[in-house]
Amino acid sequence: MKQHKSKYLYLLLMVLWLLGKPIFAQIKPIATEAIAELAVERGLKEVDLGIYGGTLFMHSMSELAVLQKEPKTLNRTIEIFEKFKSKEIKGRGSFISYEAGGTGVAYLNYLNKTPNLSAHVFEYADKMFKNQKRTSEGLMTAPWLKDSLDQFMIDCAFAVTPYMLYAGMSMNKPEYVDLAVFETLEMFKILKDPNGLVHQGRGFQGLGKISEDNWSRGNGWGAFALAFLVRDLPDTHPRKKEVNELAKNFFTTILKYQNQEGLWNQEMTEHTSFVETSGSGLMLFGLGICIEKGIVDKSFLPQFIKGLSAYTSYITPDGSISNTTIGCLCPGKGTKKDYIKHAWKLNDIHAFGPVVLAFTQAAKMGIKEITPAKSMGCYVTDFGKPMKPQTFVRYMPEANENICWENDRVAFRVYGPPVKNRVSSGIDIWTKSVDYPIISKWYDQNNQGKSYHENHGEGLDFYHVAYGRGLGGTAIWRNGKPYISTPYATHKILKNTEEEIAFELNFDAWNADGIKVSEKKVISLKMGTNFCKITSTFTTDSKEPLTLALGLSYTDKPEVLKDAKKGTLTLWESFESKNGELGTTVVVNPKEIKEFSEFEKEKYILVKAKSGKPITYYVGTGWSKAPQFKSKQEWLDYVSIFISKNK
Repeated sequence: MKQHKSKYLYLLLMVLWLLGKPIFAQIKPIATEAIAELAVERGLKEVDLGIYGGTLFMHSMSELAVLQKEPKTLNRTIEIFEKFKSKEIKGRGSFISYEAGGTGVAYLNYLNKTPNLSAHVFEYADKMFKNQKRTSEGLMTAPWLKDSLDQFMIDCAFAVTPYMLYAGMSMNKPEYVDLAVFETLEMFKILKDPNGLVHQGRGFQGLGKISEDNWSRGNGWGAFALAFLVRDLPDTHPRKKEVNELAKNFFTTILKYQNQEGLWNQEMTEHTSFVETSGSGLMLFGLGICIEKGIVDKSFLPQFIKGLSAYTSYITPDGSISNTTIGCLCPGKGTKKDYIKHAWKLNDIHAFGPVVLAFTQAAKMGIKEITPAKSMGCYVTDFGKPMKPQTFVRYMPEANENICWENDRVAFRVYGPPVKNRVSSGIDIWTKSVDYPIISKWYDQNNQGKSYHENHGEGLDFYHVAYGRGLGGTAIWRNGKPYISTPYATHKILKNTEEEIAFELNFDAWNADGIKVSEKKVISLKMGTNFCKITSTFTTDSKEPLTLALGLSYTDKPEVLKDAKKGTLTLWESFESKNGELGTTVVVNPKEIKEFSEFEKEKYILVKAKSGKPITYYVGTGWSKAPQFKSKQEWLDYVSIFISKNK
């Protein structure tokens, strides 16, 4: 019955995805086990099981098989491992354990699930113990490395520790178990960063030189190996206390670098880098085990669940998985920048195992369902066809804490607190000619060298703001000039659905020609419109009346169109011939207008304001290269229609 339910859920998700419906308006929670099964089905189609990415995937299938009462996954997993034994699948790569099928077969054998494969497991454990290359400290390492006495990677722990641990416990070989413990603890000792994370490798940029990185999957490999020692190394082992103490410190440190979304970035300490899913999944798997075992306090359980919820944004209903970095072996000089530049791809071989591990571990902990943070797969931009149209707001800690929002027609950005010395509180425009979300995609591509300041067929950011007002940024007008705030200080997402978004920005008080003023701004955007609704509330102790200035930036010589009766200020200009023409409009209540003005390269509409009294206005843009508008007149006609509908 369970298999039928999972199959039904999969089919329903696929149908809704293909129809472009808002999936989780109908299905809010999703079974964690069902997500693991989706990744298994897709992984079996995508992954070469004979290489190390395949052995990671096979271990994840083994964990899922142990969870499930139904024998389907277990039987499939054993059948695949038997193909390693018969050489129908040829295991190959850096470690002898790959020839056996990897760590998963040793794990299932330890649990007495594979009696016909015991000799097979023991044969390769013996070969690995005797023949695998080792560093000068005795760490198992890859034989193809130029200096195997010095060079090793944290990746090695993934291939060595679980296999030797489970083989050693099955065979009653304490020396194998000791090696399993030594491999991981010694690597953590050598590669540990003072910040508590680990680096990837040693010896790749020179003898004894440690790479600079805090790479997501590198820390994920460490988390993977350490988790098995926490879970299954007997308490009687003389180093178990050391294992638990290391795990407590390491996983507590990992949580400090979890981004606001709930996942981890490619370079964990640099939120300008892209979200990386394979490392995130491995760290969630290990974190779940540590919480379950009481090594990490259960008060961190919400962060574990938050990570799972965010993970679904990178997993489509057909099991495709994005944002997984490709193979990464101490690139370049091993610097953080070198890791940040390393690209990700859709359905990379490393993608599937971490998903299965993380959601299987959640199910083992009794977390049977997870509520996605957003629609499933909403950040996957390379899934055969683009994402479906939707509204979308995103706080971007990896991009100076900017906040971006968009719908099927327009996209906007405000700058975050980290760049307050370089920009201010203006509203930026990202012109788009497609109806699907582009924010995350453009940022990710920009980090990989594909600039969003150039049009690659979807639009571009050519609207310069910096200290300007952009499209409808606010200022307090006194004595003939505007006084502006720095970027927002705090924010709150109020609504983030596929049909409408809303968020709040709070600005620290600033000096406006002798008076202190602070602002709260609530911005909302719905589907099918080119206008945002903004409600600003200014607060001051001064008893003087306030004049709010709503500004429009421009590049050279725009056509300026003022209409006091309609309450509009519009600029129409050509930025560059190849980028077409742009209309920008601010709409306010005509009764509140004082006058139109300008200052330096900004045009303003001045509005009467009072401390504590909200003022609502609208900002909108139309681009001649977008489908909706081809000329100034078409934009002006649209503005008139918008005003008549929103009186």
